[in-house]
Amino acid sequence: MAAAVNATDTTEGLTREQIIAAGTPLRRLYIEAAPGSGKTTVAAQRFGIQRFRSADDQRAVIAVSFTRSATAELRDRVLSQWGPVALAWPHRIVTLDTLVCELLTHLLHTGHVQWPGGRRELTVIDHWRVCLDTSWTRREPVVTLDGHQVVTRTTTRPRHEGRPTTAAVNQALAEGLCTHQDARHLLGTALTDPNIHDVLRSYLTSTARALIVDEIFDANALDLTLVRLAASAKLDVTVVGDPWQALYGFRGAQPDQVPALITQAGFIQRDLRTSFRWKSTGQQLLADQLRQGNGVALSQGHAADTDVLLALQWSHLWDAGPQILPLAYNSSTGQPQEAACTLLLSELTQRTFGDHATFHNDALTTLGIDHQTLQRLQPRLSALLDDLSGTKELDAILTGLTATIKEETGRQLPRRHATHITRLKLLRARLQAPGRRLVPGLTAHQAKGREWDHVGVRLTSAERGSLRQGLNPNNEDHRKLYVALTRARYMTTALQAGTSY
Repeated sequence: MAAAVNATDTTEGLTREQIIAAGTPLRRLYIEAAPGSGKTTVAAQRFGIQRFRSADDQRAVIAVSFTRSATAELRDRVLSQWGPVALAWPHRIVTLDTLVCELLTHLLHTGHVQWPGGRRELTVIDHWRVCLDTSWTRREPVVTLDGHQVVTRTTTRPRHEGRPTTAAVNQALAEGLCTHQDARHLLGTALTDPNIHDVLRSYLTSTARALIVDEIFDANALDLTLVRLAASAKLDVTVVGDPWQALYGFRGAQPDQVPALITQAGFIQRDLRTSFRWKSTGQQLLADQLRQGNGVALSQGHAADTDVLLALQWSHLWDAGPQILPLAYNSSTGQPQEAACTLLLSELTQRTFGDHATFHNDALTTLGIDHQTLQRLQPRLSALLDDLSGTKELDAILTGLTATIKEETGRQLPRRHATHITRLKLLRARLQAPGRRLVPGLTAHQAKGREWDHVGVRLTSAERGSLRQGLNPNNEDHRKLYVALTRARYMTTALQAGTSY
């Protein structure tokens, strides 16, 4: 009876289409959710309904997403709507990487995969550089399967990067360590054996009764295989997403394969079309025209009138003028010197916006910086920013940054490059910008799932041409544009090269 009362109470304020999507008894459900349509609310509602639907079935209801932030948001929403009992074990909301590790661990326990030293429990980390020393090399140790045995092979990559030695990785494996990438590769390789499908299908059938997958269009081949596996294991499976907002092809996502999955596994579609984001008829019309594939032309705007500036590439944001402070230099901080510059950028974004730079945590990982070390670093980074706001030579500031990192972490940074002087020059331009406020700059990838009142976009001539002709959801660059242009509550304007700030 209590579960029924909870289910009734949590539907208050939901639209009819949200209630239908959350509460349908369909066992194969695809929810297509437009921007601002409340997909997280609906996913949380569906999780609770499935969690409390049967008091006798003790198997787990599991929800997964692809990032820790998205997972945390869904978990918080479930807790606020249903209370802590909704997540009493075995029911859980985890990243898809966590589910991958769980399945791999089961294969270790059943002997279908054999770990060095006979390990059956793993400690899975984000990157080897978290715990292993690296050197600048093209040689990379690759963790793979030889039959059922986990082994390490060394391959040569086209580019130099900071990589650990094969011997160091072998020692780490013997201690039960691996990376999420290793776990994914091992499970994907194991699943080429039809017998492994049977083992994992039986495991899922006995331990889980429902699976909810958020952002299904971000799924790669392994992710889609696991969804198919869950469906074949007779779990209730719900997938949620929007083909217009699939942005992660560079990570191996295969949004073009999702329709086949939906058809072959017998999913029934329910739509969330009503958006709560649009606060003006102009923005509502823009969103409708974009989704219909109609050509549009944005009105021109000024950075000073926006809450954020979006672009498809970080470089276009840095070129937009000194009033724009992008939250990253580029999409990678794997190089130590780049990571050091990112920490300096992060000190400025924290000072200006109250938020760290986008790849702040990646930079800490690259440099092996823990919380205590960061606390010691912070005042020294702040002093370097003060130097940047003045007239001190950039070369001397870079030398100071390199020395600071070495003194606090023991890391000797590689030889400096002109790129890193350019990084400091870009920061100096923002620190010395005229009195107007700095506007944060983000790429469409980083803006996905977020919203602001007024959004500016930096468009290239090719992107303006695409908008005039109409966007195609099968083109990833067009999907990036769609995401960028649907973040505003009131107005989206174009800020072009040469625009006065």
